[in-house]
Amino acid sequence: MSSSYATSESAALLWYEQSINAAVYIGAMAYGLHIAVFYHTVLAVARNNSGFTRAWLPYSALLLALATINICCSINFNERAWIDYRNYPGGPLAFFVEQPSIGVNIAAISTSIITILLCDALLIYRCHTLIKNIFITLLLCGVLLAATVMSVLHVVQAARPDAGLFEQSTLKFSIPYASLAMSLNVLLCIILAWRVLDFRRKLSSSVRQHIKDKYIGAEAIMVESALPYGLASFIFMILYGLKSTAANLFVSLLVQLEAIVAELLVMRMASGNALALDIFRPIGPGHITLRGQLGQSDQSVHGRENGDLSMTTLNHRSDPPGNSKVAQDDQV
Repeated sequence: MSSSYATSESAALLWYEQSINAAVYIGAMAYGLHIAVFYHTVLAVARNNSGFTRAWLPYSALLLALATINICCSINFNERAWIDYRNYPGGPLAFFVEQPSIGVNIAAISTSIITILLCDALLIYRCHTLIKNIFITLLLCGVLLAATVMSVLHVVQAARPDAGLFEQSTLKFSIPYASLAMSLNVLLCIILAWRVLDFRRKLSSSVRQHIKDKYIGAEAIMVESALPYGLASFIFMILYGLKSTAANLFVSLLVQLEAIVAELLVMRMASGNALALDIFRPIGPGHITLRGQLGQSDQSVHGRENGDLSMTTLNHRSDPPGNSKVAQDDQV
């Protein structure tokens, strides 16, 4: 095709428009995966008779509803810029920059913020379940509260008719909010990953491999630590801090990804595969095994110490592991 039909915009402006357009397509593809994950989450919850587990179904449905509204509003906002208002003075880019306060964009921003808050709340709950440290829990809740306050201010400012994408009044709330929210995501991922790897390190080598894979295998580590969510948040935080246009590619993706990770956690809890302190028991200094498993500390196996060798009967509970209280002497 003749180059005379090509845009006369600079490469930087063209890349900015392309990133905004591509971001919605990436989010739409992730939304398809989200629907599949939600379907399997519903099946897992339906097979569980626990009332506690059933309570997670409205939570998962709310995440899907928010993610659906978000991607639909993002698509509509793009449609307005590229099609409905194609003759807007300055073109689509000017529309994106000067019209962030229209209803569909505010709805997209609001649903993304609510989704992030709900998912972070679940991850904080998981941190508390696996660590049982009130100080860490309060610290994480404090960061979440600060991010919530900044998110409300960000939405209020963005909804003003005179708000512009790069106006200083808008940036003074959007930048702190994005920094707090993404930093919290990364921090939660690090804490959860450390705890899961700590369980993996302490777990006795006498535990059968397929059981290890079930609770602390590679798949379990990725889901329990919310690794995809934390990794995407970290990349976005770096790109956003560098004011890179590539950060736009993660905006719609993050909304779907955080909901997917949360629903995968719900699926593990409903299936009885989620990690919790009460599924382990100590068998010696620095060593643990699963309840109902014949466990022997590695030190005992190698003849360096007299390890504790014991077997207990596994209680087949209908409640998932994360639902029961932990006895004081079972802390690991």
